[in-house]
Amino acid sequence: MTIFRLGINALRQHQRITLVMALAAGIPLMLYLVLGAYRTGLQSRYAESYEDFLVVQASGSLGEFFGSRMPASVGADLRAAALSLVVPEIHTVVGTTTENAVLLRGIPLDSYSRVEEYKMLSGRPLISGDQPRLAMIGARLADERQLLPGDVIPVRGRDFQVVGIFDVNTYASNEVWISLEDAQALLGWGTDVSVYVIPNREAYQEGDTLPGGISIVRKGDSGATLIAEWEPFFMLLTHITGALGLAAAVALASILWRLAWLQRRELAILRSIGFKKGSLAGYLLVQGIVITLVGFLLGALGAVGLGKLSAIKTAGISIQAVFDSRVILTSFIFAVLISLVGSSLPAWWLNRLNLSMLLRTE
Repeated sequence: MTIFRLGINALRQHQRITLVMALAAGIPLMLYLVLGAYRTGLQSRYAESYEDFLVVQASGSLGEFFGSRMPASVGADLRAAALSLVVPEIHTVVGTTTENAVLLRGIPLDSYSRVEEYKMLSGRPLISGDQPRLAMIGARLADERQLLPGDVIPVRGRDFQVVGIFDVNTYASNEVWISLEDAQALLGWGTDVSVYVIPNREAYQEGDTLPGGISIVRKGDSGATLIAEWEPFFMLLTHITGALGLAAAVALASILWRLAWLQRRELAILRSIGFKKGSLAGYLLVQGIVITLVGFLLGALGAVGLGKLSAIKTAGISIQAVFDSRVILTSFIFAVLISLVGSSLPAWWLNRLNLSMLLRTE
């Protein structure tokens, strides 16, 4: 314990250097935290799988987001297969820029609640018999647009009155829901739809195909595909953050070596009175731990602030940072690695020196 107190006292004597090194270590730790939080946010919102339902969509498309369009004849074929439930829906993105883009879902008002569970936060849901130009919107979209029930939301140049705000622990919290008929008229699709939602384990199963380039996938698979498309981007940033962490470890090693060199006489005296080589490693290790711990706290504060102030958004899809226990734990392990690498190099160098001979020389 004595050697640990001496290491901390040495840092107190060089507070400016300690703070600078803590900031240097805190920057890659902040980036690592933010990166992990956004990746977790993406997975928590879009990695949803539904065991009870399948989605019939155009092959090669992300039908639950956009890109799928099928004629009503597909629905007629599905009903002819004696399925217990066939729910047509429209899923697309509307807007002129990425800033005003919004995910639009057209739903049949008499059956949509049977395939999508949601919780109303305020207002009321859409019900069969509602007049046109009414909408219910997801909680995340409501927060972004600062909308309440009774307000108006423009959708492709037309105003829809918000009757309710709902929450779903999926990407659907970014959506605006309107009646299927309103969506078809808004897009000029006639009777076409994007997808059909059908029960699993009846006439069809996941992986089946229908004539005309129609595929059957598990409900939620579009979210998994979206995550897979984002993964190379996250991996690239992870490698960059790792390189910054290595640079911080090298800088930490250089500073600790310099501090140890300034204290070489005191360290030689400690060796002369009976302290072992391992105690000198502990002297540097406690300094590295303190510096990276302060850096981790600074990086965590910066990461939380950055995550609160910014969200990744593109084509109506937004990703918010989620700081769960796994993100914090992996970031802490990253901080420990920086500390160990930064401390072990000067400790190895220090233990190679004959400090007793160095003291005699002085």
